Amino acid sequence: MKNKIIDFFKNNIKFLIFLIVFMCIINFPLPYYILAPGGVIDIRDRIQVEDKNDTSGTLNLLYVTEYEANVGMMLASYILKDWDTEKIEEVQVSNETMEEIAIRNKVMLENSMQNAIIVAYSKAGKKVNIKGRENIVIATTSDNGLKVGDKILKADGIEIESSNVLKTIIENKNDGDSIVLDIIRDNKEQQVTVNVEDTTDGKVIGIVILTNYIYDVDPEINLTFKSSEGGASGGLMIALNIYNSLTETDITKGRKIAGTGTIDANGNVGAIDGVKYKIIGAHNNDMEIVFVPKDNYEEAIKVKEEYNYDMEIVSVETFDDALNYLTNN
Repeated sequence: MKNKIIDFFKNNIKFLIFLIVFMCIINFPLPYYILAPGGVIDIRDRIQVEDKNDTSGTLNLLYVTEYEANVGMMLASYILKDWDTEKIEEVQVSNETMEEIAIRNKVMLENSMQNAIIVAYSKAGKKVNIKGRENIVIATTSDNGLKVGDKILKADGIEIESSNVLKTIIENKNDGDSIVLDIIRDNKEQQVTVNVEDTTDGKVIGIVILTNYIYDVDPEINLTFKSSEGGASGGLMIALNIYNSLTETDITKGRKIAGTGTIDANGNVGAIDGVKYKIIGAHNNDMEIVFVPKDNYEEAIKVKEEYNYDMEIVSVETFDDALNYLTNN
């Protein structure tokens, strides 16, 4: 047996070397993402709330499938019509790491869930008590000592109750002046000193922040998402799902409904990326109605007409737009 194995390798050594080299080349990583049609996520079972209303239909989130590209996938993207490429640097801010991108996506998902809860509870006539806010760094545009995920507590000793407070402090500084920030990083308080820069867009300290809310609601609610999920584009559909769980009237009326769009605490729906892949995913999962932000509507209709899809695409600017459509149709 041993001699047979040795003979096999001797007789096929060139082929085996070729195969190893070929596999190494095909799987060599490239600084690109592959964007492909996604699918739907039915999150009814991820919402735990007292006396939850049963639904006859579904309210689904839409997502884009993303792969970290290698040579093989790049070659496939030239053949497969619905696969596209995107440079990793196009989703990076100031050469941030993949870990920082993942942290930002988690923070944005948490923010979308919080906004969705506030909107849905308010529209359903349920108790919402906002007790405070957290201002979290979601991107850094300069090497200023701050990291994605840092929570800003104070600036020069002044409590930062909102991003507007920090903005005012920055605007009252001169170019090159410093600001001492009290932050929380990895559950520990520390201080970071940043410098103000006067740019054509105004005075900045090289960060982008997002405001999360600290609140009480009645009835209590718990939302569960997978560790691999992130981003803010599910906000609208999360809000509709929560609202439908809190009220007696089932707004789905037995229909398969999907949608995409960010949502803020006032119920405004914002634009998203990857509409093409989300519309294809909605069709592949037999969705009847698809909500898209107003700014993405033209692109969504173009995809529908190009592929001749049989679905109703509805443009929305607010949570109320989507709710009124489902209520009246």
